[in-house]
Amino acid sequence: MNYSIEEEKGPGSETETTPLLQTGPTSEGRCGLRLKESCKKVLPLLMVSGAGLIFSIQAVLSKLMPIPPGEYVFMEATFNIPFCLLVCFHSGVNISPPNPLTRKNGWFWGRVIFGGLASGGKILVVRNMNIGDATAIIFSAPIWAGLLARIILKEKYTIVNLFAAIFGLVGIILIAKPGILFHDVSNPGQSTLPWACATLGVSIIAAVSYVCVRATGDDVHPMNFVLYTAIVELVCGLLINPAMKQAIVLPPCNWVRGALLACGVGATVANLLIVRGLALENSGPATLMRNWDTVYAYIFQIIFFSVTPDWISVLGAVLIVSTALLQGIDRLVDISCGISF
Repeated sequence: MNYSIEEEKGPGSETETTPLLQTGPTSEGRCGLRLKESCKKVLPLLMVSGAGLIFSIQAVLSKLMPIPPGEYVFMEATFNIPFCLLVCFHSGVNISPPNPLTRKNGWFWGRVIFGGLASGGKILVVRNMNIGDATAIIFSAPIWAGLLARIILKEKYTIVNLFAAIFGLVGIILIAKPGILFHDVSNPGQSTLPWACATLGVSIIAAVSYVCVRATGDDVHPMNFVLYTAIVELVCGLLINPAMKQAIVLPPCNWVRGALLACGVGATVANLLIVRGLALENSGPATLMRNWDTVYAYIFQIIFFSVTPDWISVLGAVLIVSTALLQGIDRLVDISCGISF
């Protein structure tokens, strides 16, 4: 029972009621609030990790499909674009192409072009390498992005960035296993030095697209990046197929059509999860969750292709992931102690 007393403020004044027992949130209510706060902190990280899982599943499907890589890129973009347009119309995003003559929009088109080339190139290298090795090398993109940002945008380049670049390159060498260094190492997978170099090129192209995103800033809606990157992938598919003397036809197998549709939808969902996750959380912790991409890739490599990575490849992947992790921690804690170039 809640007792109260009444105070008379004076003639003509209203009666004021003051509770004798001040009631506050119960212990159950406080637990519920703490649970909601914890969920808000964890949800963005789960979004970014979930996007990595979707991208890894896409890599597996693209490798399993009995169609040329150029046709896959074209078909995946064909199914991706309508869902991007649906999201843009639902969110009220202006999809008109930005003027490429302005400096900011020039960076936007740079990100779109290089991002589309990196996405198409990833499918090509995954077809010719083990998924785990290719994903680990591609994951080195943030390492090269820091170096390119220092050269192009004159951003600060810390001592941690330098060590990350060195050890990341060592990790790539361990995965590629060039014959001049590894004469007697047996490699049961498909990883070869030329394709490892090609994968490194894809990683550097992706790093250039990251730098373009930094230069663009917040002037362009993230969904415009997703939409126009898919359009560039579509154009890449149109160019790759004639160059490889292959025709673009609708796959006859029903499961391939369903898988292409799933990849198109998955590309939109994964990009939305990343955009939303980065918007809700600092880029440092959210970027660290992309480490799971490599873990997913090696797990799927073992499950679907029965290829177990040797300890040298695992060591190389650990070096690459650790250097990316170190850079993320440096952004949060500044472990470089202010030493920069």
